[in-house]
Amino acid sequence: MMRKTYLLLLLLLPLSLMAQDMPVVASANKSFDNIASVKVIGEFSKVTVNTGNKLHVNAELKAAKELEGYAVNCTEEAGTLKIEVTKPESGWTSHTGFVDLTLPAGIVLNIETTSGYITLKGLTGADIVAQSKSGKILATDITANTRLQSRSASIKAENIKGQLSTKSKGGAHVVRNVDGATSLYSSSGEMIIENINGSLKTESTDGSQTIKEVNGEIYLKTKSGAMKLSDSKGSIGSLSVSGTLNLFNVEGVFNLVSTKGSIIGSRVKLSESSSFNTTEGKIKIKFLNPKEQFTFACQSDHAYIVAYGKSKKKKLKLGDGPIVITAISTTGAMNFNK
Repeated sequence: MMRKTYLLLLLLLPLSLMAQDMPVVASANKSFDNIASVKVIGEFSKVTVNTGNKLHVNAELKAAKELEGYAVNCTEEAGTLKIEVTKPESGWTSHTGFVDLTLPAGIVLNIETTSGYITLKGLTGADIVAQSKSGKILATDITANTRLQSRSASIKAENIKGQLSTKSKGGAHVVRNVDGATSLYSSSGEMIIENINGSLKTESTDGSQTIKEVNGEIYLKTKSGAMKLSDSKGSIGSLSVSGTLNLFNVEGVFNLVSTKGSIIGSRVKLSESSSFNTTEGKIKIKFLNPKEQFTFACQSDHAYIVAYGKSKKKKLKLGDGPIVITAISTTGAMNFNK
């Protein structure tokens, strides 16, 4: 086993050394004034943007073969700066590069890469769009409306003041500490969301969603991914085909809909009348409210309904409190308790 590992290291070592020793094939080191917006086409290069008093571009490309076509072009037109990395149409084998950009406050930013990572930090005052096909995206300490998109890589956004939207097909999303409306879409990537002060909207196909500490209007949607919402307060809606929704220590008004997925909750507090609807999925909720606040209006085509010890099949009416709980299922059982 040790011999195999040693041989593998010997094979990989020349590749890493080659990356370090590749010649510089293009570079740029320029400052600019009177720019209102910046467009970066980074291709394979890693793009890093930090805040600063002066707009400055520092870029360098390296390649295994010194071919015509490698360039970092910076062009100005009508207050817009375009920074474009280019590569030869054919003949290249391997290359790497970076574009480091210092950006003053208030300048609109739009970045596109193919495989290059995108890192944004400390930017303020104007809209930001960053998208990559397979490069990771990291955005921190941003005060601006921000839109992040990656086809297959992960997206991480922390400490954002302003509207935030993220989108990917297979990459994971990690979003923390947002003060503003937040929207996330992923096909199969996992979502981890914490501390949102503002509305939250999520949508996934089969990726799981783990969400906590949200204060605002919440809407969660999935086809088959599991969803967990905790320590949150607001107007809460959900739609699921087969994914289970778990609630813990959540307060607000609820409109929850599922087909096959169950709706499970503990330490749930209703502030207004709410509805729970499933086809095959079970409904099981433990409330913080006193029983006297509720009126139950529940019905199921085939399943038993239990509310505070009272059990009925198909239809149950109980209580005369101001908060009406409407629950409907086809075959899913219901259980409401304290």
